[in-house]
Amino acid sequence: MSAQFLWKKFQFIIEVQTALINNAVNLSLEADAKEQRHIFSATGALMTMDEAFYAAERIPENLSAHEAAHEFVYWYLDNLRETGKTVPHGLSRP
Repeated sequence: MSAQFLWKKFQFIIEVQTALINNAVNLSLEADAKEQRHIFSATGALMTMDEAFYAAERIPENLSAHEAAHEFVYWYLDNLRETGKTVPHGLSRP
């Protein structure tokens, strides 16, 4: 793996991380926060960030970092996933 800094990967990770934090705050204020805790727990966030780093290495050329982050977040966060949504552009482990 190359240690070279790539802006697209960096932007993707920052956007995903920021979305996770904001989503956690929003969910923690809901009445059913205990039932939703798996989405915003520390271990849940770590697992999602591990997937985000995997995905950051595989962002398709035709997607911007922002577009990829949007697709990733709306796939990985249960409370945001649309019914019938599929894994976006190979941004997930097989």
